[in-house]
Amino acid sequence: MHNPKAALKSLLDGVRHARVEYWRFRYYDRLKRQRDEAFATYNGSPRGLHLGAANVALPRWFNTDLEPFTNGVYYLDATQPFPFPANSFDFIFFEHMIEHVPFSAGLQMLAECRRVLEPSGVVRIATPNLQTVLALATDKSSATQNYLNWAIETFKLPAKPFPQSTQVINNFFRAWGHQFLYDSETLRRAMEQAGFQDITQHQVGVSDHAFLQGLEHHGDAIGSWVNEFETMVFEGKAVE
Repeated sequence: MHNPKAALKSLLDGVRHARVEYWRFRYYDRLKRQRDEAFATYNGSPRGLHLGAANVALPRWFNTDLEPFTNGVYYLDATQPFPFPANSFDFIFFEHMIEHVPFSAGLQMLAECRRVLEPSGVVRIATPNLQTVLALATDKSSATQNYLNWAIETFKLPAKPFPQSTQVINNFFRAWGHQFLYDSETLRRAMEQAGFQDITQHQVGVSDHAFLQGLEHHGDAIGSWVNEFETMVFEGKAVE
């Protein structure tokens, strides 16, 4: 039997959904136009693309983020093809970002980084080290214990009588929207597959390239010693 109330509700739900989608389209269309206009006048030298900038607008870089809310940071969904021509940048940098997208999207993102880099351009990636996270269960060093104590207190995780490492490892995998954690071998092979060579590992803030030195800011939020403990940094040169 036809139900007029159900039919009306369905119609109103459809109208509301269409209205939301319309304004969503308008919002992101405006963000894209702002980004494209800014890129058209970007004259950095060297030219650097900063992905996942959040609230950190690096001077001289073209800063982007999925949800920009800071002046000088422009909209970019890094899991989609980049809206830039090939060979547009000399350097690309992102920190604590690739672990927030699925592995397949991370591979696509690395391929796009290679595409928009000049030949011999360099990508710098800072991300949590899966090996360090897993070692929390077995490593008895004072540095690991300090990290466990910090994490338990900072994130209000269950404490005694529960093992600290179990709580901290589970929290790391499930919190902050993490999708895929890399170890050093997986990240290196993903970079090679995308077309990078001369891949080197570095300390936080350290690089052989002046333009890539002192870029990491994740430590501003969690503490520099914590960031250095959990983070690995790799650079790779685009194959000519």
